[in-house]
Amino acid sequence: MILTQKDFKELDAIESDTDTFVNYNLSIQGVKIGLLFIELKDGFKVSLRSKGSIPMNKLAAEFGGGGHLNAAGVRFHNKEMKDVLPIILKKAEMYLNKNWN
Repeated sequence: MILTQKDFKELDAIESDTDTFVNYNLSIQGVKIGLLFIELKDGFKVSLRSKGSIPMNKLAAEFGGGGHLNAAGVRFHNKEMKDVLPIILKKAEMYLNKNWN
């Protein structure tokens, strides 16, 4: 999922209004990883969630973030989401396809 500053303005929302959004990804049958990209005024953040033993904390650490096995995140300051998003998605796909058991 991706939320932009335009979305926040149109809905008169703030970042904290989205605190549980990333968890909705995991409520979909068959989904093992959920990623939420939120555009900030000075960059963007990514919330990472997973089911089972897929280590979102290790994925976040690759980009300077942190967290727990199934819940982690990372913030990017002064970077464009469009430039980093494909890299994160590619890495997430690698984590999804690896056997972590």
